[in-house]
Amino acid sequence: MRRLAVGSILGILVLAGAISSATTINMTPVSDGLGTIGDTSQFAVQSGTITIDGSGNANIVLQFNYPSANLNTSFTDFGIVLKPTDLLFQVGTDLYGIPIVTHSLAPDNSSGTYPTVTAGDLYQTTAFETAQTVLDNPSGVSYRNNAAVWLGGNPVLLSGPLTETISSKGATSPEFTVTLTGNLSSAFVSDVDANGITAYFGSATCGNGYLEGSAPAAPPVPEPASLVLLGSGLLTMGGAARRRFSK
Repeated sequence: MRRLAVGSILGILVLAGAISSATTINMTPVSDGLGTIGDTSQFAVQSGTITIDGSGNANIVLQFNYPSANLNTSFTDFGIVLKPTDLLFQVGTDLYGIPIVTHSLAPDNSSGTYPTVTAGDLYQTTAFETAQTVLDNPSGVSYRNNAAVWLGGNPVLLSGPLTETISSKGATSPEFTVTLTGNLSSAFVSDVDANGITAYFGSATCGNGYLEGSAPAAPPVPEPASLVLLGSGLLTMGGAARRRFSK
């Protein structure tokens, strides 16, 4: 009986020691009755999957349509210049983002000095830019114009670029798959564990096709002191049981 009790305790301790917070976000198109404006082959979003383990290792896959031959080329539609969006995160009251392409945060047709954000880098910021702001508030824009599409405010770099792989179905199809892999800032991971996370992504800065997904905060992991108390209690119970059986 003693061997069984000790084995059980060791198993619990090993399991507890192996616990590692992990977050998975399955992003789906926003269902708000608006759908995707115009040609769905140009601005549709298919899916997004984000996995972040307790060590900050991330695997992000986004599938969406963008009408230019590559994501670094803007697309002009009815005089409005459209560009790929950033992958945006809200964690409690904190705001983060990962650009899909390197770009200036200047709204279209704006002058002045604006920060540039780099593809694959993780930033923390003070605000998100909406579709209407990025498009420089053109007249007649009313289609999901409040959708968050870009980092705004004052982005601060948290961790270096993830490895980005971009694949396309080819010239006859505007469907892209973007995969980002690598390690994210430990401060970001701790924030996600404590507060949960909501992710946002649009196929283009017009906010037409739009993905959202969320994951709750990670459950608390027992502290070492709690595990010691648990182990002591189980040893006591095991000893008592052994004495009863030995009588």
